[in-house]
Amino acid sequence: LFIIFSIKVRMMKKNITIKFILLFILLVFSPKIYANQNEFCAGFTEGYKAVKGDMVIVPICPIAPITPIGSTAYREGLKRGMARAAR
Repeated sequence: LFIIFSIKVRMMKKNITIKFILLFILLVFSPKIYANQNEFCAGFTEGYKAVKGDMVIVPICPIAPITPIGSTAYREGLKRGMARAAR
């Protein structure tokens, strides 16, 4: 009985450790994700207005894609906004 209890305690500690590590990773990277979304939306708005004009209602900003190497979230938003306005 003691061996079974000992194994369960070890597994619980391992689960808690894994959950703590995942929570830590989410907390570290979540501000960067939101900053990327804000830059993308700013670029989307500027790109949309560049094609349609300044006196237009801009549609809701889409979810920011993964930014390719050599580009920025703002630049990707600018391209997406211009493409959406050209439709």
